[in-house]
Amino acid sequence: MPDKHPGGGLSVAKDSAYTAILSDTYSTEAPGLIRYFKQRMRDDEDANDLMQEAFARLAAHMRTKILVHPASYLQRIARNLLVDRMRSARRAAATIGPTLDELPEIGAAPEQSFGIERQDVMRLYKAAVDGLPEQTRQVFLMHRVDNLTYREIGEKLGIAVPTVQYHLGRALARIAQALDD
Repeated sequence: MPDKHPGGGLSVAKDSAYTAILSDTYSTEAPGLIRYFKQRMRDDEDANDLMQEAFARLAAHMRTKILVHPASYLQRIARNLLVDRMRSARRAAATIGPTLDELPEIGAAPEQSFGIERQDVMRLYKAAVDGLPEQTRQVFLMHRVDNLTYREIGEKLGIAVPTVQYHLGRALARIAQALDD
C-alpha cells in the first residue's frame, strides 16, 4: 500500500512517480483513445470530452493507488464511459419521444402509396416474366408457381438439372434487372 499524506494523497516520492506514469500514459494512449471515441461517436467534441473524462477518472484512481498497467484500466474506463453515454442517450430519447422527422406525414395515407407501388412492381414483374424466352419462362413458372423441384422440372421438360438451374438463374437475373430499371 502506498504511503499517504495526512490529507489522504500520496507521499511526495509516490506523487512524482504518479505524475510520471500518468504523463507517459497520456502521451502514449491519448491519440488511440481519441480514435476509439471518434469511431463510436458522431461528434468530435464528444470524443474529446470523453477522452478527458477517462483520464480524469484514471488520475483520480491513481491518486490512491499506483497502477502497474494504467493503459488497461484506461481502456476499461473508456468502454464504461461509452456504455454510460449510450444509456443516457437512450433514456433521453425515450423521454423526449420521436422527433418531427420521425413522425409520418399526415397528408397522405401510406397504405395508398404502398398499393400504388405494389401495382407498379407487379406490372413490371409480369412484363419481365412475359418477356422471358419460352423455355426459361416455363422453367421459372414450374418452379415458382407449381413448386416443382429441379429434378421434376428436368424430367417433365426432358432437360438436365444443370440446364434447369441455368434457366432459373437466367430468369431471376432478367426479372431483377427489369425491376431495377
